[in-house]
Amino acid sequence: MRGALALILVLLAAPAWAAGPLPPGARSAFVTVSDGARIHYDEMGQGSPVILLHGLSGTGYSNWVHTGIMQALAERHRVIVPDFRGQGDSQVFWEPKRYAADRFPRDILDLMDALGIRKAHFAGYSFGGEMEAPLLSLAPERILTMTFGGSGLIEPDPARDAAAAALDPKGHDMHPPPLYGTLWGKTSREVKNVIAQGRLDHPPTTPPFDPRKVTFPVEVIVGEFGRVHRLSSLMARTLPDFHLVVLPGREHGSELADPLFREKLVAFIDSHDGGAGR
Repeated sequence: MRGALALILVLLAAPAWAAGPLPPGARSAFVTVSDGARIHYDEMGQGSPVILLHGLSGTGYSNWVHTGIMQALAERHRVIVPDFRGQGDSQVFWEPKRYAADRFPRDILDLMDALGIRKAHFAGYSFGGEMEAPLLSLAPERILTMTFGGSGLIEPDPARDAAAAALDPKGHDMHPPPLYGTLWGKTSREVKNVIAQGRLDHPPTTPPFDPRKVTFPVEVIVGEFGRVHRLSSLMARTLPDFHLVVLPGREHGSELADPLFREKLVAFIDSHDGGAGR
């Protein structure tokens, strides 16, 4: 219990942290998506596209640049790191309707269209994984690979879900990586409340994904104490090319700060890269 409380307090008490300078060769820009919102993104590298989606209390920079993940992938890929609407340097709205659940995956597809990206590798952490999941139904033809970090798909059948959850190890990360405390707490509580209200008022309408249409590799990277079985059971039993990576001793929130997360993500994308995407 003390371990869980300490981890929560780190999240809540993390000081405001400004994005630092971009790495050499990276650039920052904006696109205007189909409902008029201005979405910020960072970009680096050349090759098959990779789109990295951050967690709710992070930003594209704090989650993917600060951890060195964008830089590592940019050695072989064109890496796109957007900020979700209301977060990072993207446009902030105070009307909940601007944060309808269906709007977030639509923003991703609009970004791809604006940048001339036909297909991409995707990786999303936590909220980012939740927002990339609808693409399995909406646009499977635009996905090269998909990685869920600290996230996944829950069994739709309550009995199967309960059985999977019962298998999950119980425990907490007692020694989070030093980087952990700098990744989160970048979005104000007020903005998060408006986002939550918008998603509640306008829940997702995307139909369940059809496993037969998921012909590309899918990966879950999750901590030992991050609901391993609950997040992966559905995909493990239905997808033909599914990969599970378990980070020893980690829990939700500390997974992304573990250097092993970066290593496994880069290896997965590089090993399943056909080079097509533009």
